[in-house]
Amino acid sequence: MNIIADETITLHDHVPPRPVSKLPELAPIGARRKAAEKLVDSFGLEPAAAACIANSVVDPAELRRSIETPTELAITGGILLAVRARVWTRRTLPDIRNPRIGDARRHPVAVEPGTDEESRFAPVGDPTSNGTTPHLELEVESAEHMTWASALAARAVLDANDWRYSIRNQGVLTEVWLVANRYVHSDGGSPDLWAMTTAEGSSRTTAAHDILGDGNSVDLVVTAESDTAMRGRIKDLNTALEQGPTVKQSEALRCETMPALILVGYQPLPGGPDRFSSAVKSLVALRHVDAPKEWGEGPELESLADEALTVMEDRLILTPQRRRWLAGAISRTQAKAAHLPTDPAIRAAEIIALFSSDDQAVRDAIRDAVTRQSTRKRITKNFRVKLAVALIVRSVAGEGASPDRVRRYMQHGFVSVRDNHFRPTHREADAVLADALDEFDDDPAGDPGQARLELAARAAYPLISTLSLWADRGTNNNPNADDRRRPGEVIDTMLSSRLGIHQLHRAIVDHNSGRSTLRAVNEDGSIRLTEDRAQDQSINDVYLRSTFPKAGSPSRPASTDTPDDSLRDAAAILGAAVRGLEEAMAAIRLVKAADGADHVETVGVDRNHVREWKSTLDASASDLEFWGRIWERRNRNGARSTARRQDSWVAEYLDNPDEAVETWDDEDADTIKASL
Repeated sequence: MNIIADETITLHDHVPPRPVSKLPELAPIGARRKAAEKLVDSFGLEPAAAACIANSVVDPAELRRSIETPTELAITGGILLAVRARVWTRRTLPDIRNPRIGDARRHPVAVEPGTDEESRFAPVGDPTSNGTTPHLELEVESAEHMTWASALAARAVLDANDWRYSIRNQGVLTEVWLVANRYVHSDGGSPDLWAMTTAEGSSRTTAAHDILGDGNSVDLVVTAESDTAMRGRIKDLNTALEQGPTVKQSEALRCETMPALILVGYQPLPGGPDRFSSAVKSLVALRHVDAPKEWGEGPELESLADEALTVMEDRLILTPQRRRWLAGAISRTQAKAAHLPTDPAIRAAEIIALFSSDDQAVRDAIRDAVTRQSTRKRITKNFRVKLAVALIVRSVAGEGASPDRVRRYMQHGFVSVRDNHFRPTHREADAVLADALDEFDDDPAGDPGQARLELAARAAYPLISTLSLWADRGTNNNPNADDRRRPGEVIDTMLSSRLGIHQLHRAIVDHNSGRSTLRAVNEDGSIRLTEDRAQDQSINDVYLRSTFPKAGSPSRPASTDTPDDSLRDAAAILGAAVRGLEEAMAAIRLVKAADGADHVETVGVDRNHVREWKSTLDASASDLEFWGRIWERRNRNGARSTARRQDSWVAEYLDNPDEAVETWDDEDADTIKASL
């Protein structure tokens, strides 16, 4: 088989094109006749209906094999029989009465036929059948009526359920359901038309017809009745394939055939529908009319999270009272009476700690709860966070914010908290702050410990529930438009500085005290004032992302009046230059050779240039390492601990200078000399 890859796809397309292949020749008339005869013998089809089916299939031999083992489709009150085969799209007609027309359909009782284009004819009536005989019949006034109805249906389908983009690149991938239909023209001016018509799959078939681009679907099918026309079309496309198809020709090659499930028989059960037409309608209704409506992500996650808590209670992981508290089923008054925290931030930390726990019993309970209601097999960390958030946001409804919006944001509010298991406490926020600062003082560059993780878990609730920190960020009037960090990543950045730790603590305290807006803080934790010092500085998403920028992307200060501000400004320029370097390196790798490999991997770059660049980068790397060590040394023990240690060192030095100096390491010596 001749298969070539389509090179016409553009970079902005998301759906990769399927390779196109040579179309099979139109089957000989004799082979189609044998297949039709077997349909009549096996299922009792009328010869005209059987011929309609046989003429539509690509390979009559495939159809004959499928007839030997038909597929049974159960409906209420009967069984429909079907065969599988690939069909010619041009010999398949989308349903001209497609229900997606909806309100655009003009019934005679409301609008006199002929009043305007939308009501030029009465809508086509429901198909009927002669008992269980497996074909459908529809009455139309004329060929013009049929063409008009087809055009009306096509417009509605393409507006409501447009598959063209996918099918243009992939073709029709899943089976359409087809029935042999006889269209009876009541005006007597046109002969009846037999056409394989979609019972399910009209949207995909309409899209394929539109891509084939030969006008109205009825005209397409009528023209395709001619074997001569079909053979000419097949020959033209196969020739184009050999010579190199255009974009449109490649799309046509993908769309000329499609897989189908063809309804060929009906066996009613006692009390079931006695017409084939009713059985077909019942089958389609199972897909469209009586299809279950999805709950949506929020209700689905809540149901799964509640079941997880129930399983944990059943397995004695949770007490009944604790389960109800975590589920948000008791009021704050009841929680206080039960000696449980009333601060929703503490509850949020408890929930996220539970659902991200590495305790195997907890994880087994979550897994079993989810698989009872869902076919999900793999419970990821992110999914467990989503379950936790579904419970956390139950306390948001009474605070005026949109619970659904907060839920979507908060699903991205826990990063280090999710990846590092911590044990939450019910301590006051001040106590957690003190331990978090001590952790930071001991190792400012290290991973956050238990206290900082608890602080982050608690602070995520007030920061996100008050919409002080966002997840979906636009670019309009946004000075940090390039900052695509998730809320949890911003919080993690805050954990890496004393200012950030104080800010997380202030968010918890302000929210628990009932403040509607959260306030900014200074390095020592005191409330920050606005530039005019007229009022407290409040925080929002822009403020937090600017004050705690992404690592490697420091923000530029509003002014450079002080050495600190000037240094921040220079660091911001350096950060932009490093990002430019990354982009330049990526641009070099994007240059491809004829075989698709990285061209630089083959030809390299002038060694003289490389040596000079590397020398500059090595020197810069040495400076950066030195500057980083200075920052780490300066921040290692924080303002409080450093002051205490310096007082002790000075006293030791004044008492016995020689002995004191011998006990200092190099880093201590630099710090002490600076203090002296």
